[in-house]
Amino acid sequence: MSVYKPAKSRFWQYDFVIEGQRFHGSTGQTTRRAAEKAEERKRREVGEGKYGSAENLTLNQACGAWWDDVGQHRGDAVDVERRLEMIQRLIPPSTRLADIDAETVAAAIRKRRLIPYQKSNKPDAKLYMPTPATVNRDIIEHLRPAMRYAAMLFAKRGLKVQPIPWGKLRLEEPAGLVKVYAVEEQVAWRAECGPTTGLALDLLLTYGPRFGELFFELADFDPEGPRLNIRSRLMPDGSRRRGRKRDTGAHVLPLKLEHAREIAARVARARAAELEHIWYVEVKNEKTGAIDLEPLTYYSLQGRLNSAAERAKVSPGRRIHGTRHHAGTTILRKSGNLKLSQRLLGHANIQSTMRYAHALEEDLRAAIEQDDSSSRNSPGSKRRTSGATKRKYRKS
Repeated sequence: MSVYKPAKSRFWQYDFVIEGQRFHGSTGQTTRRAAEKAEERKRREVGEGKYGSAENLTLNQACGAWWDDVGQHRGDAVDVERRLEMIQRLIPPSTRLADIDAETVAAAIRKRRLIPYQKSNKPDAKLYMPTPATVNRDIIEHLRPAMRYAAMLFAKRGLKVQPIPWGKLRLEEPAGLVKVYAVEEQVAWRAECGPTTGLALDLLLTYGPRFGELFFELADFDPEGPRLNIRSRLMPDGSRRRGRKRDTGAHVLPLKLEHAREIAARVARARAAELEHIWYVEVKNEKTGAIDLEPLTYYSLQGRLNSAAERAKVSPGRRIHGTRHHAGTTILRKSGNLKLSQRLLGHANIQSTMRYAHALEEDLRAAIEQDDSSSRNSPGSKRRTSGATKRKYRKS
């Protein structure tokens, strides 16, 4: 048997060659024994002639090829695998790639829009419907490259895929709003936070990390810098995502001294208590009377921040993600340098940072209007357009 389990995957893969033709893909199984049985079935199907030519290449095989050669090597490999699995829940994995057309994709999109999700593992947790952006990422942004990659690999062996108008099938996404918090909102929000939540809010407003990047590994803190060398971020399900789609290395954040001191103290206590991150609260042990450190989860810290924002009557919306917009806009206004904003937020592409350019435009417009107003209304300006100047115009 030739099954293996990639480092970034929870599923075993099959990979074998028969008569010069390679067959590989996901078995959809999480145990070796079940994966070997799945591979045995696949070999039997090949022997029966079901996959005799590239014309019969299936969706599962196409996704497997793209995963093996591209997907598993990306920084967001965990999400890639989850989305390839979602695609094969919506479109039968045995579907011939040549049979997938616009209606097949449209039907998958319609089904995906009806699948809710929860932000908590609690049985009675609220259900949320996926946004257009989520549906686009789950279907179009992963099925399209998988199909195109397969078409390129097997073009010489007779594979022909149908043209699909991906742009027309893509759901319209609302334009992202760039949020900036007024000083009064920041002060009110901070006043409703405790020591732990307050530090988290300070880091979010100052450096604009993705929320999961707050849960950096203890070794990522460099007190000599002082800086954070963020190499991964915690995901809501407790898993860690290392890197990004592009291998941009660690996201380095130079720290203000006041923040570095607080983080250093928390890192020391977390190490002593054998905790994985610095987000914890002090809890009195009823039996011993000692003070224990209780770690906060992704959702518990998020909940504390949102509750504090509610009490402070901070403007509604994506409050926590809004701190990322706030930090990007603030550093741009201070520096006037779009590259510094890109560096702070860790954007691999400057185009992702362009949304914050509105801050420069607004400041420039305000400066132009102020200058224009002063030139027309200042006393000196009036003297220059009267008296000798007017007489000069009359003589001419």
